[in-house]
Amino acid sequence: SAVSAPIQYAAIKAYQGNHNNYIESSRIILEAVGNFVFTKLNSNKVLINKPQGGFYLMPEFIDAKFNSSAEMCNNILEDTGVALLPGSDFGFDEKKMIARLSFTDFDGNNFMKEFEKDHNIDHKLISRCAPKVVEGVDMLKKWSEKL
Repeated sequence: SAVSAPIQYAAIKAYQGNHNNYIESSRIILEAVGNFVFTKLNSNKVLINKPQGGFYLMPEFIDAKFNSSAEMCNNILEDTGVALLPGSDFGFDEKKMIARLSFTDFDGNNFMKEFEKDHNIDHKLISRCAPKVVEGVDMLKKWSEKL
């Protein structure tokens, strides 16, 4: 009924010191990657809100002809290799073609080191540090354009 001793000691260590720079750098990186994904997907085929924090977006695919968001996500996975969770898993009507897209498939430690060099995030840095995100979003965009 209690947290184990090793975890308690790890928590004590985690709360010591100032982590403000790490937290702020993480926020900036996630904001930049989220905005990249938003800009890339936002179109007449994809309704998506600009990210306001966090690490995922909930795009709605307009004119997608599937019986459920789960069926649509299975099709996306089969056609593109991009894994999304159906909106119905998060309480949305299964007939709405909404999916949850996480944009965190990258080495955060490496991205942090690259960001710390000049505190500038551009398309080149995102492409270099988050290539799977860039590739996945490109494939998802091409998929959506066929709707």
